[in-house]
Amino acid sequence: MSDSSKTKKGVSRRTFLKTASAAAGLAAGSGAITGFPTIWAQNPITLRQFGTGVSNINAIAQKCKEDLGITLEMTATDSDAAAQRAVTQPNSYDIADIEYWILKKVYPTGVIQPMETSKLKFYDKVVPLFKNGKLLPDSVIAQGTAPHTVGYVESKDAKTFASGET
Repeated sequence: MSDSSKTKKGVSRRTFLKTASAAAGLAAGSGAITGFPTIWAQNPITLRQFGTGVSNINAIAQKCKEDLGITLEMTATDSDAAAQRAVTQPNSYDIADIEYWILKKVYPTGVIQPMETSKLKFYDKVVPLFKNGKLLPDSVIAQGTAPHTVGYVESKDAKTFASGET
């Protein structure tokens, strides 16, 4: 008989995704992510973002508006709809916040643009979990699509993922 009174330790997937989305939004808004072309706009800027519900955080949209003057229109979808929209409607969005496993379906279609890690100002501060799949050197890599397995490509025109950092 097993002891069902034990509680899970660690961070839930939902909490992790919410925190990661918030951190990505803050990094983008703070200038930590650089290398994008400068946009000189006379008119208000609106970015259309879609993803699963955990990535649609009103506080991020408010911060984008306050700090950058950018309106962030967020659309929540389920995972399958996110994959379908990313591939079949590439002109309907500016930011596709999709799950790692969906990248295996979407990236080979050519609708997602890779970013050069050398242009990410604080790339050296990214935790190892995203770079090699391990939080600590002796960590065991879990099941599923780990970020490091879909995070790197050999070139901007590649249709497959690289086996490690590029």
